[in-house]
Parts: sequence; C-alpha cells; structure tokens
Amino acid sequence: MPRLPGFVSQASRASLRAASTATSSIPHSASPSFADELDPKSILADKDLSTIARAIGCSADDLTAFPNPTVPAGGEPLITARQLTMPAAMRPPFLDWRVQMKPASLKSKKFRNTYLSPIGLDGAFREALEILGKDRDTKYVQVLKLQSKVDAIKAQFGVLETNEITDIKARSEAYLIEVKIEKLRILAELSNPEVIAQFERGRADMQFPVYRYLARKKWEQIPRAQLVDRLENMHVIPDTMPYIKPTVDLRVRFPGPTAYWFDPGRILSTAVTAQVPEFQINTFEDKTSRYTIVIVDPDTPDFANDSYKSTLHYILSDIEIHGNKPDVDTEASTVVVPYLPPHPEKNSGIHRYAVWLFEQPDGERLAIRQRGSKEIDNSKLLDRDEFDIRLFRSAYGLKAVGAHLWRNKYDSQTEAVREKFGLGQGTVWSRARIQHY
Repeated sequence: MPRLPGFVSQASRASLRAASTATSSIPHSASPSFADELDPKSILADKDLSTIARAIGCSADDLTAFPNPTVPAGGEPLITARQLTMPAAMRPPFLDWRVQMKPASLKSKKFRNTYLSPIGLDGAFREALEILGKDRDTKYVQVLKLQSKVDAIKAQFGVLETNEITDIKARSEAYLIEVKIEKLRILAELSNPEVIAQFERGRADMQFPVYRYLARKKWEQIPRAQLVDRLENMHVIPDTMPYIKPTVDLRVRFPGPTAYWFDPGRILSTAVTAQVPEFQINTFEDKTSRYTIVIVDPDTPDFANDSYKSTLHYILSDIEIHGNKPDVDTEASTVVVPYLPPHPEKNSGIHRYAVWLFEQPDGERLAIRQRGSKEIDNSKLLDRDEFDIRLFRSAYGLKAVGAHLWRNKYDSQTEAVREKFGLGQGTVWSRARIQHY
C-alpha cells in the first residue's frame, strides 16, 4: 500500500506550531462567531473569481493570469479554487499530496531520495494544514462581510455631503472597518507556512498585506534600531535635524559593478560616491505618497567663524512611491539641486553625509509653505554653501520620516574627482603653532 511522501522542513514545522496557536492568536473582533451564518467552503471553494479576488484583496483580472497546472484531463483540480487563483508567491504547492516532495534541509541528493519521514508525521502535517486552512477561510469570510459594509457606507458619501458631521462619522466608520479588513487579511495568511517560506527566500510580493506586515516587523527588529543608533552616536542628530522616529526604510547605494545597499555610517571612497546615488523607499503601506530627499554635509570647515557649516549636495523632490514599487525613479522626479560629489579637503577629517527623507504634505508637489511668524528669505533656502536644513523643512512644511548616512575623507581619488567635475583646487588644512609669551 503506497505511503504518503515525506516532507519535513521549516515550513512543515512552522505549520505544526502555527496550527496549535491559530485559535489563540485570533483577536476578539475576529472570532469565528462573526461569520456563523456563512459556510467558508461554500464561499471560498466557489470558482467565481470575483468572489475570491474580493476576499484576497486584488482584482479578478489579475487572478486569470495564473493557470491551473494541476488539473488532470477530465478530472477535478488537486487544490482548491482559492489556492489555485493565488499568485505563485503565495500558492502552497505542498498542499497537493500527490506531488513527491523531499526535505530541502538535506543537502545530499542521496539522502533526500532515501529519506522516509517518521511514522505519523505526514498525517499530523496534513491535519495541521487543514486546521490552518479552515481558520484562514473563516477570516476571509469575515473580510467579505466587512467589505460589503464598507461598500454600503461609501455609497452614501455623495448623499451625506449636505450634513458635514454625518459625513465625517460615516467616513471614520468606513476607515475603521478597512483597518480591520487589513488586519484580517494579515491574520488569514500569517500562519501559512508557504508564505513564511517565500518571505524568508526573498520572494515576497508587497501587494499583499501579510508580506508588508512581515517586512515591517523584520525592519523594526534590527535595521531601524541600527539606523537611529548611528544617527545619534555620529551626532547627525542634532547637528542636522533635532529628532526623528523613522517610519520608512530608506536604502542607498551607488551604481557600479560592485553596487550594494550599504549600512548607515559606512566610510566610502570618493571615487564611488562621485556618481549620483540610487535609492529605495519601503513604506510598508498600500498607498501612494510623495517624498523629498536632501543630502547635506555638516562638516564643512568655516574658517571665518572658527566652526563648521552645512553644505548642500543634493535635493530630489516629488518622488512618487507606491508600497509595491520601492525603487526611486530619478527621471520621473524633480531635481531641485543637482548632485555635488563629495570632495573633502585634505586634513579636514571625516565628513558625514546625511541623507534625509521628507514626506511632502498631502501628497502634493513641493511648494513653499509659510510657517511661523518669521519671514523666510527664499534666496537662502537653496544656498549650497550655507544651507539650513531646518529652515528648508519648515519653509516647505515637510515631515522627516527616514534617514541614512555615509562618510568620506580625503583619499587618493579625491583630486581626480575634483578635476573631473571642475571643483577647483582644494584647501590643505594644517595645524598652526601658537607662540605663548
């Protein structure tokens, strides 16, 4: 009698753990009793693509792009219609038990082919997947019900505009329900072992709430704390801006054969930083916003005042970013101030180049907005030699949401960079001996 194929991996162990905790992880607002009059199988096993797309949160046209490779001639599908219509990044292939699968944790082909799973594990794994599937389908039924409520409320927006207070209440209610729908869609797939496996392999599709949720949690664990630590310990805060609570992941790299997204605070060669940097902005949200990037050097020597001043190196505004497309399109944005390559002067020490990411108000294009009682001198807003980033932020009504930095110092390539971009001869700083009489 043939036995079920063995399948032991991180995904299987994750499903067993998730099945045991699936019920306890459901919040009170997402309890199964919320959809007691609907049968999940009758809703999500239906081959109506519009119903399935409505629950998952995408369009029916997108689902038709994914054919069913598991339908035998004249037979029934080996996986459900809802699993079938999911994008490949979220489709769980191991739910089809007729497909022979071996644990990927075994590197040797010989051991993989001869592997036999422990007795009872296949049945336990299958039961765990069934538990997770029922819990997931129940949440999608709740999504369908809540989505119907939102549609009914939004249909009244145009009618309710005559009564401003009633209209505001209706819009607030619709917003709160949409937030609940977002949470339910996350909970529906958060325990899916295939989703976890795809995310760990770097194949996440950010159009789905569960992947955006996992990406945000991963960023908040280490990268965000590391960024704030570098900004404070290297005194970028408060030398440039007084404070920031990052909500957006800003990544920076310089083009070239060895291009890579570097960590904040890295010391780079002036030959590398001579090119215009590339950026990625991960918002972790399904919305479109506009941003402005400003790069300043707060370590330019100010000999006249025996101090330091800030030099403006780059301003790129009107950067339109959607949660699914984090890459910054420089050509589609507005270059307010062209990029000035870093060129530290000899013996001037290590220079910090702070990259600040500002969110433009209401998603509008960059425009001066008078703030406070003081008059703003527009001629000094974009002064490279004496740039005041705090005045710039205040004048345009911007909000700091992200940051990055790198460091440069005078090296063997600095003079070549100066000559290439016509920056002239640099100053050589030296210590002066003071005679005390």
